[in-house]
Amino acid sequence: MKRNLSKIFIVFTMLFSFTCIFAAEIHCNPDTKTCHKSDCRYYNCKGCTKVFASEEEALENGYKFCKVCAKEKKESPKKSKK
Repeated sequence: MKRNLSKIFIVFTMLFSFTCIFAAEIHCNPDTKTCHKSDCRYYNCKGCTKVFASEEEALENGYKFCKVCAKEKKESPKKSKK
């Protein structure tokens, strides 16, 4: 019985760790309706008081990403010249 509980605890801990790692919150400014991803330099701005769990949720609520975040999304890997 103790072995089963310890296995369940280990699996639960691993699942919780993965969700914390991959669940990047989106910080948004409700005044400007602008959002920032976790790797954006403006992520911790003073006006960013609204937090969404996903990009889709922020977009559905009428928010848009800042120029820095939008630029990151549009950039694609550079093609090598031959």
